Amino acid sequence: MCYRALMCGIAGLLEAPGTPVDEATLGAMGAALVHRGPDAGGVWRGSGALAHVGLAHRRLSILDHAGGAQPMSAIDAPVTVVFNGQLYDHAGLRRDLERRGRRFTSDHSDTETLVNAVAEWGAAACVGLTGMFAFAAVDETRGQLVLARDPMGKKPLYVATPAFFHGPPRFAFASELAALERLPGARRDVDVRALARFFAFDFVPDPDCIYQGVVKVPPATVITLPLADVAAWRDPLAHAECYRPLSFSRVTPPAQRADRVIELRRALSAAVEKRLVADVPVGVFLSGGIDSSLVAALAVQAKPTIDTFCIAFRERSFDESAWARRVAAHLGTHHHEQTLDERALLDVLPRLGAHLSEPFADHSILPTYLLSRFARERVTVALGGDGGDELFLGYPTFQAEALRPRLLDRLARPLGPLLDGARRAAGLMPVSHGDQSFDDKVQRMLDGLAEERPLRRHQRFLTGAADGRLRALLSPAARERLGAEDLLAPLDLLEDEARRAGARDLFDVLQLGYARTYLAAGVLQKVDRASMAVSLEVRVPLLDAAVVDLALALPSSDKLARPATTKAILKEVAAGLLPDDVIHRKKKGFGVPVAAWLCGPLQPLVRELLSPAALADDGLLDAPFVTRLVDEHLARRANHRKVLWQVLLWRLWRTRTVPAS
Repeated sequence: MCYRALMCGIAGLLEAPGTPVDEATLGAMGAALVHRGPDAGGVWRGSGALAHVGLAHRRLSILDHAGGAQPMSAIDAPVTVVFNGQLYDHAGLRRDLERRGRRFTSDHSDTETLVNAVAEWGAAACVGLTGMFAFAAVDETRGQLVLARDPMGKKPLYVATPAFFHGPPRFAFASELAALERLPGARRDVDVRALARFFAFDFVPDPDCIYQGVVKVPPATVITLPLADVAAWRDPLAHAECYRPLSFSRVTPPAQRADRVIELRRALSAAVEKRLVADVPVGVFLSGGIDSSLVAALAVQAKPTIDTFCIAFRERSFDESAWARRVAAHLGTHHHEQTLDERALLDVLPRLGAHLSEPFADHSILPTYLLSRFARERVTVALGGDGGDELFLGYPTFQAEALRPRLLDRLARPLGPLLDGARRAAGLMPVSHGDQSFDDKVQRMLDGLAEERPLRRHQRFLTGAADGRLRALLSPAARERLGAEDLLAPLDLLEDEARRAGARDLFDVLQLGYARTYLAAGVLQKVDRASMAVSLEVRVPLLDAAVVDLALALPSSDKLARPATTKAILKEVAAGLLPDDVIHRKKKGFGVPVAAWLCGPLQPLVRELLSPAALADDGLLDAPFVTRLVDEHLARRANHRKVLWQVLLWRLWRTRTVPAS
């Protein structure tokens, strides 16, 4: 099992037909992505009728350092690709292509397999790919540009339409917005709808983008565009197809639960083993939670000498290092731990804007970045445990959902008046600025209970998102631009998608919704941005195609057992591999004391970026409304930690340094 893995950055540009693409412009796009690929870079320009087409690539070498240079062209077909990612189990696809007469110059290049697959099947090649990837292919025979993203959305891909540019029509794409921002004529006008949805989700969900005229390729999607038809460039999503939709029935699990446990352990073991292959050092992120601990345990089975990495903090409220040390000692790994204080987190915060393509308010990106930076001192690849909470119903919100019917069934009086009374009681609680304070949790839970539509209900649980609250943050001019559009409508579309995918119950609907929002556009993009900022590749075994298919096919009772035991079957898989107290310990997220920070060490930054003058100059937020929230929070009359953190991260992104066009 060999392959040439290239974690990297990709970009490309289509000028209007007849206008040759400029090599220096391609080079500038690649230079904006150098942190994603510090080892090498390259550009390709079409010739003749395709002189208006160009590609750029930055490379981080993981396997076969001497080979695999990109952009790469097929040796017997006019197809050229730029590829960010890694294709697992591609050897069988290569053998099929060889039987069909396709020729190869390397022994085991997954990039060469990809370029030949596109030459053979065009955009349909995506159906046979497994791995994490984003790629672009110029298929001269078919006159097409093919853009694709992996099924779970591990790797990002932004697409800029002619509306993003001043001047003649052009089309561009890149792994990060920074490469698009460097293009001459880039407008950088904020999309108000995307901004409102950022406040709803803590990130901008797919396919929206914070800039007008730019979209993100959704997970499991391939876009096929004619190279010479400028009109088609204006709406790339009209030319998009989902090549591997999520399904709850793609595989049939064993009838007996014990056999399902065995099959899941087998799938997870295979997923971990294939992700340990590299010509550079490989380690494992280890938090001490069940997901990363299980990945570490399976890695040790495949490769006894494994390095594990953990960040420790002196502040006990968000330190889990003792659990990581316990797991490392149990498994016998070479454990590396870096102890930091609160100052380390605060020092990273102002610089985050430069690393984020879009505004992003999940505060766990802070330790993710620090952990990636620490691990990169010793390894180039790290395995993580992301995906376990979404695939195996691990969040407390799923427990709340399981308990909700009992609560509602026992209410003898109408729900509305009771919730109104409960809200008033919550409002009388003493204001707390502690980490995820009780009054804040109660308020969001009460807000969600009355919502009938499940994905909207969970968004209320997670962020307190409601249409009225979102609009209140926006300036009158921004609200006017927004119009009457339902800001949470994408959640209803995901419920429809879940039904088409064969959802059997409410938890299947929730599982798909979390996978397509919180996981794809939140967790995975957090990990991609934080790790690629320091040129570290992170692989995610729990999101292996076979694991995902099996997890979705398992009954919800395997994942959320009575009485609301999360990740039940995953805990059975871990039995015998990990200590029992690790397997069954209460889930603990990264609890940054945001409320206290805003009143303390971050107060100067708050007063600078959220001052009435700065907000008025921003023009997109309601300055008097935000100012009132700031004043109430700093005076400790209320806890507005959630929304003020979002506003602060928006302003950090908004004021970051953008390369001049």
